[in-house]
Amino acid sequence: MIRGRRGYDRGMASRASTNDAAPARTVGAEPVRAVERACAVLNAFSLETPKLTLVDLAQRVSLPKPTAYRIASTLVMAGFMIQGEDGRYSLGPRLMELGAVVGQNLDVVRSCASAVDAIADATGETVILAEPDWEAGEIMIVARHDSPHPLSVLSPVGRRSPIPPGAFGKALLSALPEDARGSMLSRLRLKKLTSQTHTSRKELLAELAEAHDRGFALEQEEFVEGVSGVAVPVLFDGTRPLATIGIVGPSSRLSERDLLKFGSILRELTKSL
Repeated sequence: MIRGRRGYDRGMASRASTNDAAPARTVGAEPVRAVERACAVLNAFSLETPKLTLVDLAQRVSLPKPTAYRIASTLVMAGFMIQGEDGRYSLGPRLMELGAVVGQNLDVVRSCASAVDAIADATGETVILAEPDWEAGEIMIVARHDSPHPLSVLSPVGRRSPIPPGAFGKALLSALPEDARGSMLSRLRLKKLTSQTHTSRKELLAELAEAHDRGFALEQEEFVEGVSGVAVPVLFDGTRPLATIGIVGPSSRLSERDLLKFGSILRELTKSL
């Protein structure tokens, strides 16, 4: 989010559920029911609902309250969850530690780390690295370098958002082959998120072609009021967009001229990836 203003993207939290009456699962090809339930409990939390009562937790994972309590208590003892003085549960610090391990070992994060740092130094804005989930039509933030400016944009690592016609989504789509570009765009639900959101598929296809030729995509308050950005696709093998790197910042600081300048910097600093 912009500190003191609005968040850059809206998360989509996936929630798993399980049935207490389901038959026990065997170890091997099928998941272990106890582990499956524990995962469902952890997946019940999201950025929108970071704290849950036991009743809410049991309802979200379709488990009896005593079963949910036993699982939650075990996860609390292991450090994967904590219970506050008000009795509500939230995710614990052990998950943060494991998340840092995951982040450091992601190939895309390691491969792009030097470029992310270089872009941050060159622009002074918040730099975001994200991976697409084409099947789900989503983007997940896998790394972020925060801007030193007091007024800046923050988006949590791990947040998933639908691929919209914003800078990051347009950068990814622009790197697809032309026929795949149109096919993917036809699958997206183009909602009017702000007064500047582009929802005409015909106009978007023309904009994607322009972004493809230019090497980067722009947005000016298309996703969140007051926020602008620019992003480039990261191809790695030269053919498929496997990630996107971009910068976001308050529109009061990022004019179209700034975005074009930063787009050229992004293109230059990522061309060797």
